[in-house]
Amino acid sequence: MSRQPKARFEDSLRPGEIVMEHASRAFSVRADRGRTLKEMLIGRRRAGGPAPVEALRDVTLHIEPGETVGMVGRNGAGKSSTLRVLAGIVPLDSGRVGCGGQVVSQLELGAGFGRDFSGRENIFLNGALHGLVKEQIEQRLEAIVEFSELGSFVDAPVATYSSGMFLRLGFSIAAHLDADVLLIDEVLAVGDEAFQRKCEARIAEQIAAGATLVLVSHDAALIERTCERVIVLDGGQKVFDGAVGEGMPFYHRLMGTADAVAPVPCEPPGERVSPPVSCEPPGERV
Repeated sequence: MSRQPKARFEDSLRPGEIVMEHASRAFSVRADRGRTLKEMLIGRRRAGGPAPVEALRDVTLHIEPGETVGMVGRNGAGKSSTLRVLAGIVPLDSGRVGCGGQVVSQLELGAGFGRDFSGRENIFLNGALHGLVKEQIEQRLEAIVEFSELGSFVDAPVATYSSGMFLRLGFSIAAHLDADVLLIDEVLAVGDEAFQRKCEARIAEQIAAGATLVLVSHDAALIERTCERVIVLDGGQKVFDGAVGEGMPFYHRLMGTADAVAPVPCEPPGERVSPPVSCEPPGERV
């Protein structure tokens, strides 16, 4: 009698749906050289050393397909760990997590690239890692190269690339994949302003096509422009989950920067004017 394969949790989710239930993850901080083979075989552990760092502590969240969610918090709050868990890079110690459909992530510059390969070769490599066959990658190749604006550098080894060039290539590949879930972690901060705007426009197109977005950034303006919902993490725990209009003021109070982002005096409270309204009478300068 053949045994049926056990169904995966993510198989029960709709495309674009994200679920984390009581997710916890700790990382060991080793100050020594680790255990020897003999110590591992006999089960002996080294005494002392720093306690594990709890990156996530009983985090539960549910994101519906098509939602745009910003994730903010101080350094070490657990934002990047959450995205790595969602991307399937880091396993949980306890709890469960799942993303429905195709997940496309931009979590670290140069991640998944072969350093000795050219940019063009890495397009084929990354496409294959996301399940595309050669013919599908070839159909998108010209658009990816054009979007990246790398020109002849696309045929140079990526080991010679600057951080901005890594961003251009990595995001250009991600922008031309059929994503149900987009996971983006701070990488947009590396590019120049023109390319950042270009990336934001492409993200907006993918959202309009139904993709779910989880965006980690310290750029409050980017979160407000892009996301409708915000999750605030602190010390590995979820401390706020709600609308951006309420979440960002909560985040600024948490960080002690609320006064620094107060509205300019001529703006009515709660409204945002773009560009900022000048308080000076026309033709005068105070």
